[in-house]
Amino acid sequence: MAPQTGTKKSGAAICVFCGSSFGNDPAFREAARTIGAGIADMGGRLVFGGGGLGLMGEVARAALAGGAEIQGIMPAFLQALEPEVSPQEKLIVTPHMQERKALMLQMADAFVILPGGLGTFDEFFEVATEAQLGVHTKPIVVVNVKGYYNALDAMLHATVETGFARDIILKLYYLADGAQAALEILEGALNLTRR
Repeated sequence: MAPQTGTKKSGAAICVFCGSSFGNDPAFREAARTIGAGIADMGGRLVFGGGGLGLMGEVARAALAGGAEIQGIMPAFLQALEPEVSPQEKLIVTPHMQERKALMLQMADAFVILPGGLGTFDEFFEVATEAQLGVHTKPIVVVNVKGYYNALDAMLHATVETGFARDIILKLYYLADGAQAALEILEGALNLTRR
């Protein structure tokens, strides 16, 4: 996917998908903090899953500490399980996961995918599939921390090689080598400038 050109998108809403766990490598936490701080530094707003646990909480706290507005979107059944990040967090509660994802897609100008589990994979495939179908043309940046997403990228290449998808799917997302590279790609794709 080629970076978009045009006017500066000050205040762009960046939706971050990631784990509500930390994973077993400190590099995952560091990447989450870098992404959150970077979103704030570029004058963006964070859209995220709403909880304060794991990488999701790390991203949100770093974005908030940098002065970014944070918009959580959480299904009602998770409210008792996942504490909010801060009283400053704006929170939308949805009846189900499907409404949560639909709102995230609607509210976001771009998507950043940090390491995570099944829910993160589901969110990546949802936004990638909708991009493939022409529902949106928003940038999708996959943050490949210490090779975490090498297997995902290889699987998508294999999907093309075996004839189950056209090679256009490989242009739906950027595979960034770490958090700093992801922020640079994001800035270019949205034509943002730092504060």
